[in-house]
Amino acid sequence: MTFRKLLEQYEAGTLDEAARAEVEEAIDRQDAILEYLSEREEIPALGEAASEDVDAERETQLEQRFSAELTRRIRRAFARLGLAVGAVLLALLLLIQFVLPHAVDLLYYDPGETVAVKKTEYNTFTTNRMSLDMAVYSELFLPGAYREHVSVYDRGFGDYDIVLVQNVALSGQDFHNVGGRVTRGRLTLYDNDTFRLPVGNAFEWGLNMPDPARSLSGQILRPTEDENGVTTHYAVGMAGYPDEARERLEALQEGRLYQAYVSLDRVMDYDSFAALLEREGLGTVWCAVMVDEKPGYAPNVGFFTDFGNGGNMLCWDEVKYPLLKHDSFSEEDVLRTVETGDEALTHLTSLLRYYGDQPRFAAMMNGGTDSRFDPERMVSYLEQNGVAVYGFSFAAGRDTLLALQDLPEVYSVAAEPLR
Repeated sequence: MTFRKLLEQYEAGTLDEAARAEVEEAIDRQDAILEYLSEREEIPALGEAASEDVDAERETQLEQRFSAELTRRIRRAFARLGLAVGAVLLALLLLIQFVLPHAVDLLYYDPGETVAVKKTEYNTFTTNRMSLDMAVYSELFLPGAYREHVSVYDRGFGDYDIVLVQNVALSGQDFHNVGGRVTRGRLTLYDNDTFRLPVGNAFEWGLNMPDPARSLSGQILRPTEDENGVTTHYAVGMAGYPDEARERLEALQEGRLYQAYVSLDRVMDYDSFAALLEREGLGTVWCAVMVDEKPGYAPNVGFFTDFGNGGNMLCWDEVKYPLLKHDSFSEEDVLRTVETGDEALTHLTSLLRYYGDQPRFAAMMNGGTDSRFDPERMVSYLEQNGVAVYGFSFAAGRDTLLALQDLPEVYSVAAEPLR
């Protein structure tokens, strides 16, 4: 840059302090030379040439110093820019790696979320979201496939690998764990058959809208033909008429376990039903319960006659959901039986309330069963009418099922190979 350009920038006030000082020093020096020569009234040619050489040399030096300063500042600006860009890129990388996956998790159902922690003298127990959700869901709807332990591996971005672990198996039954995946609120199981809901006609009470105040044997009749040749048919369930049910049971293979669906001839209050179980020595069963004025108005809903303790120590909000499950942390760590109608009511309404409070899980499981499932309405019905049982399900062999079919309290027994 020429000294003239420097002077123009000096006049415009765009020079930095160092450059401005150098220009001012050059001007002062020039003024002093001019003043000295004018006093001498002579400007020797040699002096003139020397002055021009000095000015040219100084102008060159100023240009070099200005160029060096400009280069230094440009380099410093680029270095700062590089550091800023690097910091932003590092922050973005850390955000993508550690923060974003879990931020996306919050938008969807998280099966591994810790819902409760309980400490004992020797251990601390935690329960993840899907373990408790599945324990409640399978008790309400799946008499033959209860699960209450779900192992979860978080892949991030709402994607999880899961394993539904079977903690307890009946004598002669193989343990069957089921793997799957939860991907942004969608559940994929690698063995859907294990968690297949019972067929809609597993119990006779779901058909023909029978009157709960009367017996099935007095309402479901053989096809009859009137004088005009018109035949009246009655829908029958999975077991068929009682004599057909017995024939099917006799054809079962001895030594094999079957999931039985027993339709009671009359709807029984829970206390009377518990007495029947004790009399016959049946142990734990799954009860099919009236949750509407007629069973056919609602899907098959029920609970186990113990508190669903499958071997996993679950924790939950015991104030909000009393008797939801067996309290494995009590001093008597034994399988607690649902002994009275009041306990049955508390247990079942807690199950329904809890499930109704899990809309993400319910949506993932297609609402539980179907559009007829309304937890709030069911709880209201139960609180007004108490717990009444129209059937039950359990695993047993051929001879036990045949003996049940002969009981006066039983209308029919349906059976399918245990899954």
